[in-house]
Amino acid sequence: MSFPSFDTPLYYAAPPHNYIGTTVFLLYIIVALYTTIVITLSIYGQYTTLPDTYANPGNPGLNAAKNARKRHIKIYAFLASISFAMLSYNMLMFLVTHYLSWSGDPSRSVGNVTIPALRSWMLDSSLFQEFAQDLVKNAPSAVWTQSAIVGTWFWNIWMARKARQRTIETSMMRTYILLGQILPISLTASLFIIQLHLRAPEFKHGNAPAAARRKPVASLQIPNILLNIALLALPALRADATFSPLVLFERVVLLLPHSGLLSLRESEIAKCITVSGGFLVANVVRLSKELSIASVLLTLRVGGYAVKALSWDALLGAVVATQICGGNNNAPEYEQGKLYTGRNPRSAIP
Repeated sequence: MSFPSFDTPLYYAAPPHNYIGTTVFLLYIIVALYTTIVITLSIYGQYTTLPDTYANPGNPGLNAAKNARKRHIKIYAFLASISFAMLSYNMLMFLVTHYLSWSGDPSRSVGNVTIPALRSWMLDSSLFQEFAQDLVKNAPSAVWTQSAIVGTWFWNIWMARKARQRTIETSMMRTYILLGQILPISLTASLFIIQLHLRAPEFKHGNAPAAARRKPVASLQIPNILLNIALLALPALRADATFSPLVLFERVVLLLPHSGLLSLRESEIAKCITVSGGFLVANVVRLSKELSIASVLLTLRVGGYAVKALSWDALLGAVVATQICGGNNNAPEYEQGKLYTGRNPRSAIP
């Protein structure tokens, strides 16, 4: 009697027979496109069925609030479009440059690409690992990556907290969580904010029933510290066998805010921001001999396409966060039948 070799999965997961990696990579693209399309169509369908802005002539406060909501929806739709365009370009260019480097074609022309060559390239490559390694190949890239992943962590915390407050259905959140795991976070964040605006009380009649919540059993600080330690360790482990498992560990940690197991109180979040800021400063000091402001900024232009995808997304995520916190502060807000026209820093918050 013969037994299958335990090395068989490794045989099909490593070049030049990387069938498992190729399958996962193709599924990655399909799921990314699928979730983006599903969310976009859902949002568009909800937007086109919004009640008439001027359906309540006797309530100018409500009408003004609806107008403000619709303006914000258009702003975030524009930001989501920019995010998708940037991600698509940088991801595509990473694949193109990787293929041309692998092929050794002196003409470096994509016109010479053939289906058999593409198949051989995918089986002979470890695209996910090489993409991740490119993110920490030098000090400026490592700092950008740390900043982007920490930003993704706090976006996940923010979205999970909003989902609890608004009692958003698990089935709906699942799609956003999946998209946020597959692609850099600014696209997911922008689309999620649009969803929050569409669920605003100005467009609804009555309140949604409160869903049963799982009682938090752990502090947010524990995974926060573990994530930051992992980010500090990544550059040193770039060529080590533990690199890929550590990257997967980070992805798992990013899911935890949505589990319902962690406390998402504002005081907890504030402590996590302080600790994460300390880790970032510590990393900058540790890499100070290899870092300069010029080198960090130059990475946005001449860095690899992997780190450019993440760094530009981090900047766009900061723009989205700025829009939430203080964008269009003079927009009116409707609350309990009243119209507020003064300066209101919460007006852009869905």
